[in-house]
Amino acid sequence: MKDNESRSPRAVSRNVPLRNDFRSLVRSRPVQAVLLGCAVLQGVSTATGSGPLGEDGKPRRWILQTAVRSGVSMEVAPVIVAAPERMAHATPDQLAEKYRARGYSVSDKLAHLIYTTAVKNEIEPEIAFGLVRTESEFKDYATSRVGAIGLTQLMLPTARWFKRDATENDLRDSETNLEIGFRYLNELIDRYDGDLHLALTAYNRGTGTVDRVLQSGGDPDNGYARKVMERG
Repeated sequence: MKDNESRSPRAVSRNVPLRNDFRSLVRSRPVQAVLLGCAVLQGVSTATGSGPLGEDGKPRRWILQTAVRSGVSMEVAPVIVAAPERMAHATPDQLAEKYRARGYSVSDKLAHLIYTTAVKNEIEPEIAFGLVRTESEFKDYATSRVGAIGLTQLMLPTARWFKRDATENDLRDSETNLEIGFRYLNELIDRYDGDLHLALTAYNRGTGTVDRVLQSGGDPDNGYARKVMERG
């Protein structure tokens, strides 16, 4: 994760070109769009263990993110998400076992902490696990050459956007680090209008870099988002 901006994720203009491959289909063939969206969401393999709607009756945002990541427009995703009554899900224990099988040391306690903190911050749990694996390999003591700290590899100035008195020791605390890291990703998802791929890229490259590339007509993708999102 980089820290090359002095402002918070919301402080920079969001007038950047965003991708939305599903929008033209929604406008021209709305019925087909809804049916296609339902098929996409029926295939989603991770969820919070509860239904697709939150306590307020609205679709859980991380499920909307899954829809958008699959090409579904934010205009139609809420309608689509409400269709399935239950969705397949992976439990914290299953996710921990998945990464143990790949050679990572993930305790049950850490798995449950990642999972519950992700749900609290409206991040898809498997994306949260992928982020922690990519950033620190589940090592709470990890420190990068540029000073990024802990499970989500936070830079202290970035952490202080969310916790003004944060210290380096705070960032070595798993609970604090995950809370701030997932809140930061949540902010980036908002900033990029639900585009998880762009949000993850900005988490790694910084919003300034991502915005400059987008404004020049380029593609800021550097492979980081795919690495976080891989399901294997």
